[in-house]
Amino acid sequence: MKHSDLLNSLPPYPFAKLESLISQKRQEGVDLISFGIGDPDLKTPNFINDALIEGLSIPGNHNYSSSAGEKSFRDSISIWFEKRFNVSIDPDEEICALIGSKEGLAHIFRAFFNSGDTIAVPNPGYPLYEHGGTILNDFKPAIINLSAESNYIPQSNQLQETNFSGIYLNYPNNPTGAIIQLSELNNIVNICNDKKSIIVYDNAYSEITYGGYSAPSILQCENARQNSIEFHSLSKTFNMTGYRIGFAVGNKSLIDGLKKIKNQIDSGSPKFIQHAATTALESYSNGKPPKEILDNIETYENRMSLLYNGLLKLGYDVKMPSGTFYLWMKIDESCESFAMNLLDQGIVVTPGSGFGNEGDNYVRFSLTVSESDISKALEKIPPR
Repeated sequence: MKHSDLLNSLPPYPFAKLESLISQKRQEGVDLISFGIGDPDLKTPNFINDALIEGLSIPGNHNYSSSAGEKSFRDSISIWFEKRFNVSIDPDEEICALIGSKEGLAHIFRAFFNSGDTIAVPNPGYPLYEHGGTILNDFKPAIINLSAESNYIPQSNQLQETNFSGIYLNYPNNPTGAIIQLSELNNIVNICNDKKSIIVYDNAYSEITYGGYSAPSILQCENARQNSIEFHSLSKTFNMTGYRIGFAVGNKSLIDGLKKIKNQIDSGSPKFIQHAATTALESYSNGKPPKEILDNIETYENRMSLLYNGLLKLGYDVKMPSGTFYLWMKIDESCESFAMNLLDQGIVVTPGSGFGNEGDNYVRFSLTVSESDISKALEKIPPR
């Protein structure tokens, strides 16, 4: 059977390729330290797992949910959002539950654009934006090159000079760890409003921040409700990647379009998982996460400091991020060859080219390994 032209137009998914290489090395008996895929090694908090078990015993929780999500879950999202960002969200018209935010990010533009329409995608950026969300939907990507000098934030002239109907944004940023201030977001919102462009704002790492930085919501911008939809995931915040649960909030028409797409292709996240997710969001007090999450963030920050300082001593060009659990490192050679050389030493990193050609001279470390393994890896990484 032949693949479609759209599927053939996509490069291999970088993390799938990475998983294959890791599997091959392990079959060869190599003991690997993997800084590859951003899948937290920390456990899901017990109170969430207990809620999952409780949810399994509730009559009716093994039946279909709705694509929009259970009312109790949407209510908890609305309450969480107001406490966390001081933004009021209508649980019935401005919220949609997701089977992980990834599926919503891939589907959203299908509700509003036609074949050949143009989507602005960041470079470097999460591969889904250009591939699953744009090319695979028969849209055209307009590449917005981002640089360290501009803190990986699109500049006004880039946005004004590029034609696009929609744009993907993501802060705190994967893969670079870059953050954004509310004033910078507000400027982007106003430019996109002038262009009548939809903003898809991926805020999956809003709760993993350091040094006193608190990530904003795009909906805190005065005019964002005219053109913006924001995506959240419980995967990284609560170590719930395997649960596959997230949500979208924002402009009523955008949420309605997403719901209509989902009505055609899924029957919602399992009710018992939404029950556990509700408990997770309700664990916040006065907009602050529970101790379990604060402890996790401290763990990531300690790991980040250890790796950052170790790589600095080895002579590498790194910057301590204020968000995510990723460290983005500049190198002097092809990222692919650098990553392969490290793999031969039993260390897995993600080549920056997997996030676009602006990442050709970078690699990404995911801090989902113990401090002990980080120290072992630093002993094996050659000095610059």
